Amino acid sequence: MDQADRLEAKGLARAKIRAKRRRTHSIRRRTIRGSLALFAIVWAVIFLQLVSGNDPALSSIPQAHRRPAAAVKPEPAREPEPEAEAEAALEAERMPEEFVEEPEAESAPVEEVPTEIEPEAEPEPEPEPEPEPIVTSAS
Repeated sequence: MDQADRLEAKGLARAKIRAKRRRTHSIRRRTIRGSLALFAIVWAVIFLQLVSGNDPALSSIPQAHRRPAAAVKPEPAREPEPEAEAEAALEAERMPEEFVEEPEAESAPVEEVPTEIEPEAEPEPEPEPEPEPIVTSAS
């Protein structure tokens, strides 16, 4: 290889290195700009939501309960299947007698318990006596 070919090869190598550095630099700049733009957009959305008074953290109703009434469909009540009743009866027959609950004979009527419990009257605390005035030499 002569001197001219060597210089040409070095020039091509330097050009490739410069091109690679430019690509790396431009990729880094685009990534930084994109992440800053995304950050600014997200904060703008949050700011606008708070300014408009729609703060979800201050809401008294959880998100799960905010569905419109038309969207919630109640499930129809299901009757127990006859097979399940038969299996329960077979299971009861297999259990030892000590674990099987026997139906109670007619029992006495249950007395109703008052729903409101009256708080017991607590004695009022006696007021504390006023402290004696502090006497100092400067008084």
